[in-house]
Amino acid sequence: MKQNKTLQKLTDYENLNSVSELKKYLELNPKNKYDVDKSLRKRVEQAYNDTESDEFDLIEMLLYITEDEDIKTDIRNTTYETNHSIITSYIHNFILENRHFPSLGNIGKNTNLSRQTIYNHLNNGFLDTNNKLVKGQIEIMSTNALQKLYLIGVQDNNPTALKHFIQLSGLVSNNKTMQVNNYIQINNLKLSNEDIRKLPQEDVLQIEKIVSKTLLIK
Repeated sequence: MKQNKTLQKLTDYENLNSVSELKKYLELNPKNKYDVDKSLRKRVEQAYNDTESDEFDLIEMLLYITEDEDIKTDIRNTTYETNHSIITSYIHNFILENRHFPSLGNIGKNTNLSRQTIYNHLNNGFLDTNNKLVKGQIEIMSTNALQKLYLIGVQDNNPTALKHFIQLSGLVSNNKTMQVNNYIQINNLKLSNEDIRKLPQEDVLQIEKIVSKTLLIK
């Protein structure tokens, strides 16, 4: 009987389900911290394939028990990357099949992710501070896309593709290209689209009438 109690005590941490429970357990069993950490990592991995487990709470517990800030950052980044891959893949396939976006509940039901994880991911989007790995992927793929654009321009002798390549690569400012003749000039007075948008509607209509009359005379 004593042996069974000892075994139960040593494995109690496998049933912890919140940061508050973890905190209380470590206060009573500080020497078990390493085993708890190891157990949590295993449970997090299993949670992504188990509808009964809540990966959000498990990750919060793992972050709580981790002291090294760099390791915490790595955990947050890899977690965001994993969630992003699962969520975006499901949304993409759902839209192709159903022609509309899935609900939050639908995503949760079919990805095994917790409602809280999905809500946070969709609510924060790319404003999330833990999306370093996802941004890195996008930067790499953007570079590949630019290389493809250049290849199309050279192989097909396509000046439009080369023009977009130069603009998107940042060598030439898009604004300089887009703003050429994008204004009305009367003597030394220049009116841009932005200036015209700020004018009262009556003034805009008056300018339109004057310009229209001039064009008709010509």
